[in-house]
Amino acid sequence: MPRPEASSWFRFHMRQALGFGILSSAIGLAALLWPLALSVLVGNVVATLWIYGLAMLIDLALLVIWLLLALRYSRRAGRGELFDVPWVARLTGTSVRR
Repeated sequence: MPRPEASSWFRFHMRQALGFGILSSAIGLAALLWPLALSVLVGNVVATLWIYGLAMLIDLALLVIWLLLALRYSRRAGRGELFDVPWVARLTGTSVRR
């Protein structure tokens, strides 16, 4: 049996989710790579340890923020709301308000 066409609501939120995932992945990759780049420039072992300690705290904070946003967007979509993911809407030009 062929799959029925998806609604415009579903397609819109799938595009928003894809944008949110790509943006979150890019931010996460940058958060993981900056300590490596900085530690290459710094030759001191103690400074490198401090850099990686700070990076772990920042990574943890980003994880908590990402989880909160993902859960909030998931709940709103589960209720059937039509909403924008703010950064994704600005970057892609897709918005509920046209």
